[in-house]
Amino acid sequence: MSDLNSSPNKSVIPNRRRVAFAPLAMPFAGGQGKPLMFASVVLGCVGLAGYMYFVQHMAWTDMRVVAPAVGALWFGVRLFMTLTPKI
Repeated sequence: MSDLNSSPNKSVIPNRRRVAFAPLAMPFAGGQGKPLMFASVVLGCVGLAGYMYFVQHMAWTDMRVVAPAVGALWFGVRLFMTLTPKI
């Protein structure tokens, strides 16, 4: 009988280095595009929530007002995180 604990595991994959690749240049992937995208989404959500409240005269608690307002808050936080320096 062979002891299973004494034999080394031979199915371990050896460590390999990552293959070098050139990143694709996408217009809103980084740099100044990301803050611009987040700012435009925040303005769109604020505009939609304001339109539903002021023009359509819906209550603040209506989901058609709350959902864009929460989205504006979420993307506002993402914009803040994008603009703060990384430590």
